[in-house]
Amino acid sequence: MAEFTISKRRRPLEEEEEQARRQQQQQGGVGDLISRLPDDILHAIITLLPSGDGARTQILSHRWRPLWLAAPLNLDAKTFAAAHAILASHRDGPCRRLSLTWSGCSETFPMAADEVLRQPSLDGLEELELYYLPATFFGMPPIVSRFSPTLRVLSLCCRRLEFHAAAVDAAGLSFPHLEQLTLKGVVIRESTLHGILSGCRALQSLVLHCNTGYSHLRISSRTLRSLGISGADDQPFQGHQFKGQVVIEDAPMLERLFQDGPVYHQNIHVIHAPILKMLGYLQVDGISDEFGPQNLTLMKLVSLPKAMRTVKILALAVAPDNLDVVIDFFTWFPCVEKLYMALGYLQNVQGKANCVKPFVPLECLDEHLKILELKDYRGVMSEVNLVGFFSLKC
Repeated sequence: MAEFTISKRRRPLEEEEEQARRQQQQQGGVGDLISRLPDDILHAIITLLPSGDGARTQILSHRWRPLWLAAPLNLDAKTFAAAHAILASHRDGPCRRLSLTWSGCSETFPMAADEVLRQPSLDGLEELELYYLPATFFGMPPIVSRFSPTLRVLSLCCRRLEFHAAAVDAAGLSFPHLEQLTLKGVVIRESTLHGILSGCRALQSLVLHCNTGYSHLRISSRTLRSLGISGADDQPFQGHQFKGQVVIEDAPMLERLFQDGPVYHQNIHVIHAPILKMLGYLQVDGISDEFGPQNLTLMKLVSLPKAMRTVKILALAVAPDNLDVVIDFFTWFPCVEKLYMALGYLQNVQGKANCVKPFVPLECLDEHLKILELKDYRGVMSEVNLVGFFSLKC
């Protein structure tokens, strides 16, 4: 009787895996060490990848195929439909980060956002980013409040997004674990903004860029380390356009104060920021002995508690034909190690001669300055004199 042997044909992917293992053994290799790691570690690795790359790990081997579906999701979606489809199929693992870009009309935004943000896999969401440039004003989706207990990062880059005070109070927007907050192009009243900030008890980074609806900003935070601010370049909101009065009342951990985008009539009052290390861009126009550096068209330092010896990095936009103003400015920041200067933004409108005080001792230039970077250098005589002065002093 004839004997028959039935063998199961291997799929091409399995054959490739087997061939790879044999090659490694022949070459004295130890195989795929990464795949031997525990599931929890592999889930963490997949979560750090963009959503597309994370999904592609399923083709690596049998070991990796179920991992993506159970790994915490790091999702970047260009449409709400794509986000909804991915979240609906990713039921075994939570979503830790969600970045949404909306390109539809304002009328359908609330419904589309509500449908996506109600997905069960978003329970425990830690990072939320919304990008939207509508043609008309629209309100903040109330469903966002469901993430307030767990969010660590919130970024709203939504031109004409309105924070209605009543809606915010009703939603109880308090973010006890929020570490990074970015608001760009939004419409928010001063009381509402300060109310939200007061509820961010762990905030470390705050960026406010081209917003409207408030005229003063008061910063009082025991945890804030980085502050980026800019004025509004959009239409005023019911007569209140950001005039740029920023008061650093109490920020014992603040290290970075910088300009994020265009600034209009912005006044900076520093009351308590004892470890401030980086400051800029400042546009130098004059010095006031009573209040410290002032008449700064971009970031105008109206007051300082005293000379800021903690500042190590300083960025200035200067008039190279008025060296005395630049030199006097360094008396307020005597320990700067890195200096960045943008040239040519101002002219010596008073028509005074470029008089330099060569014998005035400057601690910054004599002892601390290590790096000088010039932007927009054209080689005109005033700029050559400026470079020559620093070459002699440093």
